[in-house]
Amino acid sequence: MVITLLAYGTALRLPLFFDDLVHLPFVDKYSLVEMWQTAGSLAYYRPLPFTVWDIMYTALGRHDPLLQHGFNLLLHMVNGILVGWLAGQLWSKFALFKGQDPSGWLRSFLSATLFLLFPFSYQAVPWVGSLAHLFVTFLVLLSLATYWQYRQSGRKVWGALSLVFAFLAPFAHENGILVGPLLAAILFTGQDWRDRLMRNLGHILLWSLPALLWLPIWWFAPKAVDGSIGIRNGETMFQNSAYFLQGATYPLTWLGGWVRSRLGINDMTVTVVLGMIALAGAALIQWLGRATRRSLLPWLWVFIAAIPAILFLSFDYVINGPRLLMLASVGAAWLWTDVALVAIGWIHIADRRSLNRRWPRMALVLAIFGVLLLQNYIFIKNRMSLHEILGQTQQQAISLTTATNAAGRKAVFVNLPTWLAPGTTTYALGHEGVQFLPNYAPPETLVSVNTGLPAELVIIRYEAIRPEMPYHYGLGSSTADWPEIAETRSDVFVADYDLAGITFRPAGAFLPPPTSDEPLAFFSDPMGSERIELLSAKAIRDKNDLQVNLTWHVEGQAPDQVTVFVHVIDEQGRLISQLDGDPLGGSFPLSQWPPGTSAEDRRVITLEDGSETVLIGLYDRLSGERWLALSTEEDSWPEDAVPIPVE
Repeated sequence: MVITLLAYGTALRLPLFFDDLVHLPFVDKYSLVEMWQTAGSLAYYRPLPFTVWDIMYTALGRHDPLLQHGFNLLLHMVNGILVGWLAGQLWSKFALFKGQDPSGWLRSFLSATLFLLFPFSYQAVPWVGSLAHLFVTFLVLLSLATYWQYRQSGRKVWGALSLVFAFLAPFAHENGILVGPLLAAILFTGQDWRDRLMRNLGHILLWSLPALLWLPIWWFAPKAVDGSIGIRNGETMFQNSAYFLQGATYPLTWLGGWVRSRLGINDMTVTVVLGMIALAGAALIQWLGRATRRSLLPWLWVFIAAIPAILFLSFDYVINGPRLLMLASVGAAWLWTDVALVAIGWIHIADRRSLNRRWPRMALVLAIFGVLLLQNYIFIKNRMSLHEILGQTQQQAISLTTATNAAGRKAVFVNLPTWLAPGTTTYALGHEGVQFLPNYAPPETLVSVNTGLPAELVIIRYEAIRPEMPYHYGLGSSTADWPEIAETRSDVFVADYDLAGITFRPAGAFLPPPTSDEPLAFFSDPMGSERIELLSAKAIRDKNDLQVNLTWHVEGQAPDQVTVFVHVIDEQGRLISQLDGDPLGGSFPLSQWPPGTSAEDRRVITLEDGSETVLIGLYDRLSGERWLALSTEEDSWPEDAVPIPVE
């Protein structure tokens, strides 16, 4: 529990995101019985996770992010316990030398820890929608654990339970069909494989039967894709294999990103070379350390768990889905635990008579193991920091939308981030990023799924004000554009990016047409052919923040280069600050305003204490020439700037 919370505890603060915005509306739409009959518009038939979400929804009357994230963390922790328990049981009769970990506690602890801190689980654990991968891993492990109890005790109730779990596993995820092959790997690597050959073969066939019973149910269940299965071409299978190789050999392939960048080598080449070196090293250590037959099990487990994705999925899907390695990570944890313990056993045998020589070498092995765990932990925490940044940003958007909609207005977000990825990747293959809002999910589901309330929001992407950051990020966009939005009563929020996080600031609002009240000022281009009205203006100081609210009205078509200047002068008329640029945080140039548009433009300037006046005006961004500033009596304002006293 401690390891899980240290690595993933911040997931409890995350909202619902990514495919949750598609999966959970499915829960709202279909009854529990219907979920087992159809996948509806979803691509996959996996009713078991949806059943869990439906039970949670029924119990609370809402989709609760805390409960659902907590369930993921709990399941991951239980999976770690099962991985450790199975390791202790399966290797209990394979001690390499007298006195080596006879209870299996060290193997159990190391296996569980490596599984819990497997780096590529960073996507599966904190994402509610990835429950399928956690759940199928749980059911596969539970089926094998209860089978082992049945085999050891001879009690048929354990065998019956194991078959039940084997039958349920594919309903969590298609990888559940692998219970039979994985059981075959366990039995094949056992000491009594030949002695109980017929019994073992019978058990393998019996435990493969649930997958055969599941297959026609899955085949005929309505879903967005048909039941046809297409094997990928050789190139795709090689690429997919390389990605799984990278995951299984992460103790060495975590150098892949550095090697690729420093030496300029192709990412695929780096991954394959480092992966093969790691596998060769692991095999050599096991061989020199007099590895047992059971040492083959981790290799077989990883291979079996990887086969479905390698054969049937596209490479783009695989490298964007590290969650696919969840089941394979069991074998990876066992492999590197076995390598470490075999190395320790090898040292024990080689230096049996010299305690002074033995312990330093054993300490070195454990230190290397500790560095590996630390590297895994740091990798996961760095990915969780991306989750936190996006989570806090999405929470802001949810809160602002809820408040804005409650006031009868639509929320408009400019440059809302949909995904984040580190500037440089640790591993050579993959993106190592975090996605929160997929392009196939309507933006309003971000709010409606998390709050249970209908929502009105629009996302605008405006590259002109997109800052360069040390990380990569993607921007969302709705089908609506500014002219369409300008016709609605909307509040506009612009995303500000910095190293500390991403925040939304109020940038303005679209207003109904002006009343008969006269404007504060007119602005006319030097030729006198175009006019823009400043309906009202306020400058309010709040400590060191000066908030400037300007309400503009464009009756005709403004020229392309006109923009706004906001200057702050002191009592002596000296310029002390300015915030020039297009309205609405720079996202909506006046030239794009449809005729008849009125909007409030909000700007915040940070100032030290003092007395000041704000000057407002328009100018040509290319020539720098100011537009004429006129009062309602057609008198010119000095220097073509309208003075606004600070309140």
